[in-house]
Amino acid sequence: MEEEQSEFRHWDELLPDVLGLIFSYLSLKELLEVIPCVCKSWSKAVMGPLCWQYIDLFQWSIRWQPHQLDRMLRMLVARSGGSLRSLHVAGLQNESNFSFITENAGSLQVLRLPRSEISGPIVEETAQRLSTITFLDLSHCPKIGAKAIEAIGKHCKFLVTLCRNMHFLDSAGKVEPEDEANAIAATMPRLKHLELRCHFISTECVLNILSGCPHLEHLDIKGCLEVELDHQFLKDEFPKLKNLLELRLRNVGGPYIGYHEFIDWIYGFSYLRMWVECWLNGEIKLPLSVIECAIPCPSFILQYLLSM
Repeated sequence: MEEEQSEFRHWDELLPDVLGLIFSYLSLKELLEVIPCVCKSWSKAVMGPLCWQYIDLFQWSIRWQPHQLDRMLRMLVARSGGSLRSLHVAGLQNESNFSFITENAGSLQVLRLPRSEISGPIVEETAQRLSTITFLDLSHCPKIGAKAIEAIGKHCKFLVTLCRNMHFLDSAGKVEPEDEANAIAATMPRLKHLELRCHFISTECVLNILSGCPHLEHLDIKGCLEVELDHQFLKDEFPKLKNLLELRLRNVGGPYIGYHEFIDWIYGFSYLRMWVECWLNGEIKLPLSVIECAIPCPSFILQYLLSM
C-alpha cells in the first residue's frame, strides 16, 4: 500500500509551472477568488506568468467601471511577465493602458479591443510593438483612422485576421471613407479573414482589397451599401475566397436603399443606434413589433440592423 501511495504526489507538491498550466484552464473568477485561498503553493503558482498568457476581460468590461477595469487590466498584464499571448477587453478608455499593453506584447498573437476610445496617433506610435500579432479586432473604435491602419499593416507582417466593423454613424462621419480599406489593400497581403461591416466603400475599393490580399478566404462586408459584386466574377478571379458575407438594405418588393437615403434616415433618428445596441447586448427583450412602434424608421432597416 505504501509503495502504491508513493507513486502519487499531493497537489500542493506539484511544481509551480505544472500548477500554472493546469490553472490556466480555469475561469478568471476562479483564478482570482478561489485558487489563492486553497494553500500557499497554489497562491504562489497563480501569481506566475503561465496562468496569465490568455486574458479575457470581455464580460468584466461590461460590468465594471472604467477605473476598475484599468486596474485589473494592468495587474493581469503585469502578471503575464511578457508571456501574454491573447488579450480580449472591450471599452478601453485610457490610452496609457493601450501603450502599457504594447509594452508587454512581445509574445502577443491575439488582441481584441472592440468599442475602445484609443486614438489613431497612439496606435501609429506603438504599432511597431505589435509585430507578433496574427489576430486584431479594432471594431467600433471610431477614433482610429487610415494612418493607424496603415501603420498596423506595415509593422504587423504576420496579421491574418482583422476585424474592423463599424457603426453607420461613425462611418458616415469619416472625411475619406475609403482610405482605411485602401490602406488594408496596400499593406496587409497575408490577410485571410477580414471584417469591414458598415463602411461606406465602393465596389472598386473591395476589388482592390481582394487583389491586394490574395490569400483572403473570408470577407464580411455586411452593410457596405455601395458595393455591388458579381459572384461569378469573384469565383473566377478570386478562387480562394470561400466566404463572402454581404447584406444590403432592401425594402420588400422595392429597390435597394442607397447611401444618401440611409443617412437621411439615420440622422433623422439618432437614438436608433442606442436602441439597437441595447437589443444586441440583451438589455432589452421585446418583440420586433414593439421595437418598431418605439422607433419611427422603416421596418426593413430595423430588421437589418437587428440581424447584424
